[in-house]
Amino acid sequence: MLYAAPLSLVWLLAVTPALCAVDADTARTEPAQRVTHLPRPTPVRDPAAALAKHLNLDANQLAQVRRLLAIQKVQIRKVWSDPSIDADDRVGAVKAINAKTIGQIRALLTEDQKQKYFQPLPAGSLPAEGAPGVGEWMRALRPQTDKTGATH
Repeated sequence: MLYAAPLSLVWLLAVTPALCAVDADTARTEPAQRVTHLPRPTPVRDPAAALAKHLNLDANQLAQVRRLLAIQKVQIRKVWSDPSIDADDRVGAVKAINAKTIGQIRALLTEDQKQKYFQPLPAGSLPAEGAPGVGEWMRALRPQTDKTGATH
C-alpha cells in the first residue's frame, strides 16, 4: 500500500529546492548582513499631556500649554544652533527661555493648579537637610555583590 502524503507536504517539498536556489543566488550577490539588535521605537514624550494629567488642565489650557512648549522648543533649538552665541552664553539663554515659559504656563493656571505645579528651588538654595546626595544615589545605582560574588 502506498502512502499518500498530504498536499501541503508535497507542495513544501516541491517548492523548497526553488526557495533554496533563490536564497543561494541572493547570498552570492548581496553581502551578508548581521543584525545585532533591532532598535526600539522611541517612546513618545508629551510633557503637555503629563502636565494636563497632573494639574487636571481643561482643553483650552492644554492647547495653550502645547503652544507654549512648542515655542520654547523652537527658541531653544535656535539658541543651540546659532554660531554667534558663545557656548558659555547658551546655558544662560536656555535658562531664561525656560523661566519665561514657566511664567507663561503659571499665568494660565488656577490657584489650585499653581500649588501643584513644579516649583523650582530658589537660586543658591541647598537640598533639604537629610536628603540623599549624589553619592548616595550613585551607591544605590551601583550593582550589589554578595559573599559569593554574584551581582544583584
